[in-house]
Amino acid sequence: MARSVSSTSQTPGTTSRTRRAILDAAVTVMSQDRNAPFSEIAKAAEVGRSTLHRYYPDRAALVGALVKDASRATEIAFVEAELDSGTPEEALHRLVPAMFDLGPRVGFLFNELEHSELDWDERAWEASHIPVGMLFHRGRQEGYFDPEIDDDWFVRILWYSMMAGLEAVGEQKLTKHQAIARVVRLLEGGLLNRNG
Repeated sequence: MARSVSSTSQTPGTTSRTRRAILDAAVTVMSQDRNAPFSEIAKAAEVGRSTLHRYYPDRAALVGALVKDASRATEIAFVEAELDSGTPEEALHRLVPAMFDLGPRVGFLFNELEHSELDWDERAWEASHIPVGMLFHRGRQEGYFDPEIDDDWFVRILWYSMMAGLEAVGEQKLTKHQAIARVVRLLEGGLLNRNG
């Protein structure tokens, strides 16, 4: 036989790219319609439906992969934002754009949490926020953040503000740059220590 490689075998790089294409397409399609059929996701990912099922046999497997992907992307984004460098103000100004870049993935995650009994690793999500918590505690020690605010409220306000900004961008009421600037302004208006 001349064929030594089956038509379904792929190199590791191809597998990784295909998986990434499927996850990105799924976020886009399912953000608009939570119950979108696999055929729509496969079309958006530019793969066959059989290929999609080979990677993710059912919706639960796909959603589980999207949740893990959101947690991992969040962890990477917060590390790359270098929140332990510079002043707390400088770090906050890096944090907000990093969160905006996560938007569609995390927006999908929040939507799933609201509308389904999602089985997810909350510990991984919380662990990804360790750099954010460290920034908050450093900022409070240095008198930058309001001492009356705790870390749980800090993280909640960050995400709620970011989601409002993304919604405005999605509705074409603001550009991404404008939304980031407004979220930063909002956070600085409500989180900073005015007595420091």
